[in-house]
Amino acid sequence: MNKLFVHINFGTTSHCVGTLFLSEKMGRHVFAYNRDFIGKGLEISPRNMPLGNATYVAERNSDLYDLHGVFADSLPDAWGKKVQDAEFQKIGLHNASALDRLAFVGRYGIGALRYEPAQEFEQGKKAVQCADLRKAAQKIIAGRPDTVVDELLHSGGSAGGARPKFLVDLDTKSLDMLRYTRGAPEGDFFPVILKVPLRNDDQYQRIEYAYSQMAIKAGINILESYLLDGKTDKRAYFAMRRFDILANGTRLHTHTFAGLLGINFREAVPDYSTLLRVTGDLTRNHVDVVEAYRRMVFNYLGSNLDDHAKNITFTMDQKGQWALAPAYDIGYSTAADNLHAMAINGKRRNAILSDFKHVAEDFDVREWKKIVEQTAHSLRKWPSLAEKSGIPAKQATAIWNRIREHTDRLGHI
Repeated sequence: MNKLFVHINFGTTSHCVGTLFLSEKMGRHVFAYNRDFIGKGLEISPRNMPLGNATYVAERNSDLYDLHGVFADSLPDAWGKKVQDAEFQKIGLHNASALDRLAFVGRYGIGALRYEPAQEFEQGKKAVQCADLRKAAQKIIAGRPDTVVDELLHSGGSAGGARPKFLVDLDTKSLDMLRYTRGAPEGDFFPVILKVPLRNDDQYQRIEYAYSQMAIKAGINILESYLLDGKTDKRAYFAMRRFDILANGTRLHTHTFAGLLGINFREAVPDYSTLLRVTGDLTRNHVDVVEAYRRMVFNYLGSNLDDHAKNITFTMDQKGQWALAPAYDIGYSTAADNLHAMAINGKRRNAILSDFKHVAEDFDVREWKKIVEQTAHSLRKWPSLAEKSGIPAKQATAIWNRIREHTDRLGHI
């Protein structure tokens, strides 16, 4: 298969964006906007693919599947890719192309972009039909968290990422019922991303929940999250409301920071100053710039070394207005060299108060000291939150020691 039609569906309105194809001559992916779409003023990727009659040739970047960043954002990382490969094998497709993978995502991806195969490409149609059958089968999955998770792990259905994640609907009142997602709020059910452990001793879900509570206390824009305990085992599940679906069912277009820049998030080391600058240019909203600054402070003081460019997303509504999406994937993490994925003031570890001040002055974040104080205060809630979240004492103490190390480095504020 070598051609796809790209659509954008906001829930209430839908448009044909353009055509994405693989050029046999160049061996690279090419995209061209639909003429009717150009006049709507909806910039799906304004930095690298501004609206116009030009054709856009994607750079070679295996991390982006050799696609344009905005389309690569629709595809999964390690875990989700394995799920896709298992499904492709069922139809005899052993070397799936990037366009096969997008066709498989079809209308089920995160965000508002949708992909349809050109009718003359039979393999693409089979990939879409395979996805439809799998999604239809999973929609009947419903029940208690541990039961549903076991069925999903058996059948696939990942939302992508390095760890198992699933798109499900959660009964947000009882927190005792899950079902495979319908893609829109319905009654007490709301679409969430569910993160699950593969082992009973995996505590990451509990840690991420405790960190989400500290992030709220730090004033960070983060959506409601839930910690679900299995009834038949000791596993814990972490669920967070999806920011691409609003309470009225409206969809938002999404674009990661990595996809927007067109970079390999595993190799590139952008500075937080680049994030703040891009945030201001894209959203035209200083509130979002301050929000990005808050996350920088929280990640450094809270030892979230997994602060790479794909863990930051922007959203666009049907009027073309961009915003910094609510925070996600904020938790304690380590690295062999103790280096952050994104730098601050030219350094990747052991930030001190003057580093935060330097960035704040560059971007007119006038209440920077108050933000640092509030963040440090929120992180000092870790011992009580860790206990409430059921994190083993030894692990909680190790994390607390790292938090104290970073906050003590601030000196007297």
